Amino acid sequence: MDSCSVNDDDTNKFTNVADDACCEMIFENEIEQLFVGGDEFWTGDSPTKPYVGQVFASIDAAFSCYKGYSSFSGFQVRRSTQKTRRGLIVSKYFVCSKAGSADNSSSRDDDDIEPEASRISDTVGPVKKKRRTVSGKCECSAKLVLKNVALKGYVVSHFEDNHNHPFANDSEKHFLRGNRCMTAVLRNFAFNAASSNTGPVRAFNFLKSLTGSYAAVGATAVDFKNWMRDIKVFIGNHDADMILQKFKDKKETSDNTFFYEYETDSNGHLTRIFWADLEGQRSYDVFGDVVSFDATYRTNKYSMVFVPFIGVDNHWKSVTFAAALLDKEDIENFTWVFKMFLKIMKHPPKCIITDQCAAMKAVIPKIFPDSMHRLCMWHILQKFPSKLGVVFCAESLFMEKLNKFVWNSSLVPEEFEQGWHSVLEEYNLSDHSWLKEMFELRHFWIPAYFMDKSMGGLLRTTSRSESSNFYFNHFVQKGDTLSEFYMCYESAIAKQRNSYYELRNGDSKFPKMVTEMEIEKDAASHYTRSIYYKVRKEIKAACYHMSLDNLVTADNVKKCMIRDKHVKDKVFQVDLSLSSNDISCSCHLLTRVGYPCRHIFYCLSLSSIEQIPQQLLSKRWMKNAVETYSTIDLVAESNGSSDEDKRKSTSKEVWFKVFES
Repeated sequence: MDSCSVNDDDTNKFTNVADDACCEMIFENEIEQLFVGGDEFWTGDSPTKPYVGQVFASIDAAFSCYKGYSSFSGFQVRRSTQKTRRGLIVSKYFVCSKAGSADNSSSRDDDDIEPEASRISDTVGPVKKKRRTVSGKCECSAKLVLKNVALKGYVVSHFEDNHNHPFANDSEKHFLRGNRCMTAVLRNFAFNAASSNTGPVRAFNFLKSLTGSYAAVGATAVDFKNWMRDIKVFIGNHDADMILQKFKDKKETSDNTFFYEYETDSNGHLTRIFWADLEGQRSYDVFGDVVSFDATYRTNKYSMVFVPFIGVDNHWKSVTFAAALLDKEDIENFTWVFKMFLKIMKHPPKCIITDQCAAMKAVIPKIFPDSMHRLCMWHILQKFPSKLGVVFCAESLFMEKLNKFVWNSSLVPEEFEQGWHSVLEEYNLSDHSWLKEMFELRHFWIPAYFMDKSMGGLLRTTSRSESSNFYFNHFVQKGDTLSEFYMCYESAIAKQRNSYYELRNGDSKFPKMVTEMEIEKDAASHYTRSIYYKVRKEIKAACYHMSLDNLVTADNVKKCMIRDKHVKDKVFQVDLSLSSNDISCSCHLLTRVGYPCRHIFYCLSLSSIEQIPQQLLSKRWMKNAVETYSTIDLVAESNGSSDEDKRKSTSKEVWFKVFES
């Protein structure tokens, strides 16, 4: 694996990744020298033709004038010889770019190579194919000569304007070097496009559409590609230092609410890095009861593993709490990243779901001893064909019958175990070693064993992580440097959070009711739109698909036996305390996902309760949950600006400090 080194070679100016002086030197000096534009262009309203006797204050001023005239006319000029006396330039020559003669002595086209020569054996040595090149030199005699005049500057002593070649016409002028430049505007545009995983050619084509023509862009697609190439070349020597400097600046400009940690090996190579911003911390404070963790997504040129911590927000959408890059998937790295996560988030999740990674299985109980570790059901079920036979699983009804017990969240453990054994006995698989192993692990992946766990039914697979990996893949590429990766990561997170703000804004609109029950209106006033639709489904089912099987009141507790037509007339018991309105149901939906089930709504209706009791309202599903219930202060707001605005300004300031000349 290629590693990203903070000390790539002996020529690297860094001796320590935290060497602030070196970072400042690179940021303020070297990058400016690398990406600063070329000579200044003639900016006069109408380029004038130079003439003998014309006086200029400096050689650069004269060249700008001549260059502006040549670009306007359709030819190019370049600096040529000069004469000096005691260190002072006394004469300077500017010539047409086609001056001189082409040197063809060393050029060789592919067509010049004999067919037999290309088949020479390796013992003789292959014929080296040289790049095909062309020369525009045609001994043009056009030139401008400057002479130094005391106290005046430089005067045009000779001007030859006769050319022996045609000029570029209007449709060709924008290809002239003098008319092409990656200005600050173009560099800014290419930079912003790259942060959204838009390459230089696509950025150039898009800019052409905005400006109306290729000529109006002011540069070519090759110029765009060369500029992005130069950035990659430069970052290649200082990648780790640049990303760490970026994190340091973010921490300083965010009042220390941005957290990051990193480690290097004995050779100074960056091996792992973890980060979490304020919004991620506040989201975890409210939605951190369940976390999905997946370490299978490799992106960036060093093949480091990208491991985001993913949860579910109050709109039933994925939310990113924190992220890390690791060089390996092993116990040491997982121990470190989980410790960093616990250090910044202060408390462990109630449930963490992963795939069947042996290293994670060993680490999680040590770092999160009070958390439920759940295995992804999808990953396990995907192994059935390879373990039992593809044809058997595809053509028999085994998987269909088994899935009725595996995926069913309304079953109690005893019902699942009975169903599992009955299916295996039917297909003579009771002694299958792998199936026995999976049954022994049933407490880690079967929903029946999580039905009475708080938020135990919120995530059953790592699909949140899988979809997040797919989402981030739209922004990043495997060949990205760390600096480019994080730049694209910021764009991905900004889009994710903008979607959250959009949904939060939509919560101010009141949805259309499907029943006339007051409790539905109460649900719409509390829950976000997405959760309301789920709750409304339960309310509607309570109206049409429930029936009372038995009702007993004892010790001020009403026990309702409710028959559910959706679950083959299975009877569920709902206990309602008449004094405190505490309520529970044997289906445990309220415990598993945090909102009341249809059986509870039916019991509330029988009791003429028209509002959802406060103890049944989970904070994580409420409107403006983060803003209302997070215990972490939003420091940025107290300073007079929103966290999002501050993040944007910080991001621009830090990255442009690196890439803008």
